[in-house]
Amino acid sequence: MILLAGCASSSQLLWEEYTAAGLQAYAAGQYGRSEMYLQRAAQKAEDLGPRELGRSLNNLGELARRRGRTTEAERFFERAVKVKETGLGLEDPDVATSLNNLAQVYVTQQRQADAVPVLERSLKIQEKALDPDHPALRRTLTLLADTYRQVGRENDAFATDVRIKMLRAE
Repeated sequence: MILLAGCASSSQLLWEEYTAAGLQAYAAGQYGRSEMYLQRAAQKAEDLGPRELGRSLNNLGELARRRGRTTEAERFFERAVKVKETGLGLEDPDVATSLNNLAQVYVTQQRQADAVPVLERSLKIQEKALDPDHPALRRTLTLLADTYRQVGRENDAFATDVRIKMLRAE
C-alpha cells in the first residue's frame, strides 16, 4: 500500500515539474521546448486523474492556439472539456475554463456563432461555482459581450456591458 502511494506521489510530482517547465518555456517564447514538457505532463496526467489530464490538455490547447494552430487547439480544448465533464462533473469551474478557451478558438476561426452558446454555458457554470466578483467571471462576461457584438446581438452586448460595469462598481 505504501509503495502505491509513493508511485502516485512520484507521478504527481513529475506531472507538476513537467507542467511548470512547460509553462516557463511557454512564457519565454520557447514553444518547441514548452510542447515537449507539456506533452510529458499530459502523459503523466493520464495516470493521475481528470483534473490533471484536463489541465494538461488545456495547456497544450493554449500552446497550439498561441502558435496559430487553431484546429489542433480546438481538438485539445474539446478533449479537455470531455475529460473534465466526465471526471469532475458538468458544473465544475475547470470545465468553464476549457469552454472559454474553446470559445476563444472559435472566435479566432471567425466562428462567433459557435462561440456564443459555449460562452453562455461557461458563464452559467461560473455563476453557480464562483464568487460574483471572481476575475474569471468578468473575463467571460467581457468575451461574451464582444462576441454578442460580433454576431449582431447589440441588446445582449449592452446588457452584458452594464453587468460588467456593475461588477466594477461593487
